[in-house]
Amino acid sequence: MPREFVEIALRSVPAGATFLRVSAPALVPTASALERAAERAFRPAAKAAAKALGDYALWLEKELLPKARGNFAIGRDAVDAWLKDKELLDHDAASLRAWGDEFYGETEAAVNRAAMELGHQDWRGAIEALREDHPSEETLVETYRAEMERSRLAVGRAGLATVPYGEDLVVEAMPEFQRPTYPYAAYVGAGPFESSRRGRFWVTLPDARDDEKTRRERLEGHPRAGIAVIACHEGYPGHHLQLTVAADQPSLARKAIRSNLMVEGWGLYVEELMTELGYLDSPETRLLRLKDLLWRAARVTVDVGLATGENAVAEVRRYTLNPLQPSSYALGREAILKLRDKARGAGWGMRLFHDRLLGAGSLPPKLLAAELGL
Repeated sequence: MPREFVEIALRSVPAGATFLRVSAPALVPTASALERAAERAFRPAAKAAAKALGDYALWLEKELLPKARGNFAIGRDAVDAWLKDKELLDHDAASLRAWGDEFYGETEAAVNRAAMELGHQDWRGAIEALREDHPSEETLVETYRAEMERSRLAVGRAGLATVPYGEDLVVEAMPEFQRPTYPYAAYVGAGPFESSRRGRFWVTLPDARDDEKTRRERLEGHPRAGIAVIACHEGYPGHHLQLTVAADQPSLARKAIRSNLMVEGWGLYVEELMTELGYLDSPETRLLRLKDLLWRAARVTVDVGLATGENAVAEVRRYTLNPLQPSSYALGREAILKLRDKARGAGWGMRLFHDRLLGAGSLPPKLLAAELGL
């Protein structure tokens, strides 16, 4: 067992126990007699589950952690097989690293140009200046909520894709048990076999235990000019729309199995799409979007190093659990852009392309091309 895996669990499990003891009972409705009866049964069950998690955390710390000497790297051969057999890509570890390095160089040049347009010689300084303008702790969740609704309306007006009837996106504060691995925000969709089409976008607010420096850094992670980018990526027409449409796929296999290349690639693709349409076209927003694209480009190199065991970076703790997931953003974006070019060449309109692409489910791009006849 890798020590890193145990440490991740030790950050998350106690927070889950706290959620069951404190937060979960408050969520149970008690308006009717039936609901009150359910609530009386729920409380002891939640208490027992919280105790079990506490016991588990103690075992992790006292028993497993001292013996955890494994390595999370899956190795070069496994990386090559994963790329070829799971994601159906024409890459191995070496060529993926080279592609990532080239993509990083191209993106960094674009970031530098965008920073110079704002009067900055160094893009890092430009980003730091933009981070200083952010919503307050009291208004942060509401700011995201308003931006999600604005992007939803924009998708409808532009005719980008069909928004399914009955979908819903709730924007709320990040639960305590997710905070260790999501320092800023996260989207959580409805399960693929749920009848509900309600997704949740969680925003990490400063914690009462945070010192002033940490509180400031958490808020600076939500620069005002970049919130529209996140709303498009996570909500509309991003992950929420894509996964909601994919959940309506009649195929049980396509409901249950998701390709990260499609899911994360779509999220990154729509940032570019909404920029092309003028929705994300302010100079400040463009710089922040390109900075995030540079981050995704850097992930490719880091990802290959983590998975093959050539390097490890502390900030990517959660990516040790998901080999090659970090690369899926950039690789998926490139594949979807190529599919769009083929669709345009075939005379397809934008809405037709997006509806057919989303309706096929979260398949690897190579299978999507076959499904769409492109």
